[in-house]
Amino acid sequence: MTFVVVSPLVMTRLSGTALPWGRLADVGDTFGGVSALLSAVALCGIGASLIFQQRQVRQEFADIDRQQHIELLKLAIDNPELIEVLSPETAAGSHARHELYANLMMMYWLAIWELGEIDDEQLRAMTADMFRGEVARNWWRRVGGKWISTRARAGRRRFVAIVNEEFHQAEMALQDDVLGPSGRPARTTALLVLVVAGMGAWVGLCAGRRAARKAMAG
Repeated sequence: MTFVVVSPLVMTRLSGTALPWGRLADVGDTFGGVSALLSAVALCGIGASLIFQQRQVRQEFADIDRQQHIELLKLAIDNPELIEVLSPETAAGSHARHELYANLMMMYWLAIWELGEIDDEQLRAMTADMFRGEVARNWWRRVGGKWISTRARAGRRRFVAIVNEEFHQAEMALQDDVLGPSGRPARTTALLVLVVAGMGAWVGLCAGRRAARKAMAG
């Protein structure tokens, strides 16, 4: 610091000329502004680096927690007697291992969806195939509202919303299969059609017999 202050005076002595203090002041102000700007840029870079590192550490902890959860579910699948400890309601059903497997698949889809390996349309196609099965529909009907925390996670809310939409579509398709166009059960509608057709055939047969009797009498 002392060298920086003294060096202009030494150079003035050696050159034998007067020191241009005004010009030096302008140059100093210019370098001071540039230095402040560079310091601000460096400070912003440090702040961005710290934020990135914090997010990276948080993501690593989330991945560790998710992997531990998956390992616990796998342990329950391999040892069905542990399912009662994890979820007595699931263990009481007849498809406990199937539901745990559906849970694992849904968690895997969430992970690859968050990483961008699949888009919304692919997610819709996969969940639509899953909800064609009764086991998956019953499982999601029971746990869909509490499957995973979406607090402060807009991405997860979007994921759950897509899954819920496909679930409701599957439920509506099932109702359309069970109910006929008039809203009556399809089996009842078919039975009514058969009854009406049978009555029409019987009436036609009776009318034919009467016509034949009249022809013979005439």
